[in-house]
Amino acid sequence: MSPQLSLKLGPSARSAPLPSETRDPALATAHFLHAGQVFISAEAQAVSIILGSCAAVCVWDPVKAIGGATHFLLPHWDGRGVSSPRYGDVAVSVLLHKLLEAGADRGQLRAKVFGGGCLFDSLRETSSNLEPHLGSRNVATALNMLAKARIPVVSKIVGVNRGQRIRFRTDTGDAVIRIL
Repeated sequence: MSPQLSLKLGPSARSAPLPSETRDPALATAHFLHAGQVFISAEAQAVSIILGSCAAVCVWDPVKAIGGATHFLLPHWDGRGVSSPRYGDVAVSVLLHKLLEAGADRGQLRAKVFGGGCLFDSLRETSSNLEPHLGSRNVATALNMLAKARIPVVSKIVGVNRGQRIRFRTDTGDAVIRIL
């Protein structure tokens, strides 16, 4: 028979957060953003995104603390099939539209762009015969869409030749990047 362990905590020990816990709900759990999705929050929320050649655009209004992100696979929708945020031109448009619907002030919006890596050595070779790889085309689409919308890009970490894990705060615009 194995011994049982009994632990009794007093009132102060029960209410004290453990080192791995936090009372800030935005830091306690993060919304995982899959490719082809857009996420908006008017409340403090963390968004977690894992990227390779995909790109992520994170936009927030620092005054109203409203923010969101999109994670897309391909740069442009060709008009065939269903329009989807799997495509950068659609994804960034949807993200900006939803932010404005949620009450963000267009003049206050700021952006960060991530991803667009080239994870395969054979595609990184410099040659005039090779067109830009998918990741660089995704980033170019994101930057062009933000420029057309006159949203300043305050930070970009793009073209890394490894995966990235992004944790973005919708209320503050803070981002933590981990190279995988």
